[in-house]
Amino acid sequence: MTATSDDLIRALTIKGSAAVDALASALTSNPKDVQPVIDRLVKEGLVERKATAFRLTSKGKARGRELLAADRDRWGSKNAIAALQAFHLLDQRMKETVTAWQMREVGGQQVLNDHADPIYDRRVLGRLTALHQDTNDWLSSLRTAPKSVNQYLARLDRALQSARFDERFIASPAVDSYHGVWFELHEALMQLAGRTRSEAL
Repeated sequence: MTATSDDLIRALTIKGSAAVDALASALTSNPKDVQPVIDRLVKEGLVERKATAFRLTSKGKARGRELLAADRDRWGSKNAIAALQAFHLLDQRMKETVTAWQMREVGGQQVLNDHADPIYDRRVLGRLTALHQDTNDWLSSLRTAPKSVNQYLARLDRALQSARFDERFIASPAVDSYHGVWFELHEALMQLAGRTRSEAL
């Protein structure tokens, strides 16, 4: 998709800071299309560079709050809160699945999963696939949700497909992994519902 200035600001509101490649992935775009938008936001004083990443300035954060308020008003706070509550049921399954990917029981003890057992790993990936189908159904039902929420489905789809060939796409922070995208979706829903992470637990 073609990223707009507001799309970039929304993404940075969730991410905090990110490199161009990460922002392009978050917007299902490509770096060459995202870079000019970032450059324009830098000139307008909404975004600043920090080492190899970009983040919102005070002016940019204010614009982010305006966009969030507008999205919340259009969707309705009741809809946002209901979506967050429904998400929590899926989130519990996600936590259990990621834990099963990272740890496993051997001889009655929980140990780090060294991924030496392909049958076990395929079983966990099957759990993730089942969760993804339910998440797909749920996200698809949020017809009045902001575009920024609906876009998470494409990212989750991409991460799951990539995970079939590269296990990093399950939970590694080095790529736009399923777990990473899920975390950002949770953050977006909390912001729209006007909840902090501690309040949402």
